[in-house]
Amino acid sequence: MDRRNFVAFATFGSLVASTSGIAASPSDATAVSALLVEYQAAWNAGDAARMFRLATDDVHWVNIVGMHWQGKAQAELAHRIYLEMMFKDVPLTLEQVESVVPIGADALAVVARWNMGAFTTPDGNAVPPSKDRMSLVLQRTADGLRIAHGANVQIDQVAQQFDPAKGPPPAQR
Repeated sequence: MDRRNFVAFATFGSLVASTSGIAASPSDATAVSALLVEYQAAWNAGDAARMFRLATDDVHWVNIVGMHWQGKAQAELAHRIYLEMMFKDVPLTLEQVESVVPIGADALAVVARWNMGAFTTPDGNAVPPSKDRMSLVLQRTADGLRIAHGANVQIDQVAQQFDPAKGPPPAQR
């Protein structure tokens, strides 16, 4: 585990409690961290098959521009094509696990923040490095946690200052 992953994992322990009264266990924290570290390694290796070994067969994936892929075969194919086309050698780094909330006995809702390197879209648009937020539903299986649903959103840094849950906008403070 490199330093960045250690920092993300070390700050993870305080984030596993839920307001529902059900808390994620330390073993959940370890399993979530291991899954995200493996996801990062698979992305950085450009290996979609490796990434989707972490998924259920009926996984649903919503990508950063709203495409919805259903089933492991479709999600893996789309990721393979994009990893070869526009994300080749584009680094993805786990910044922080923001929350882990149990959903009953068999699933976890996870929110993680990532740093994404710069890339060029298929139509030639240069996208600068960004921070992304990923929302995952992880299912407990005999083989460990598996991704049942994933959605990725690019964080709009300008809009963050207008988050109503964090108080009034700067001009009104």
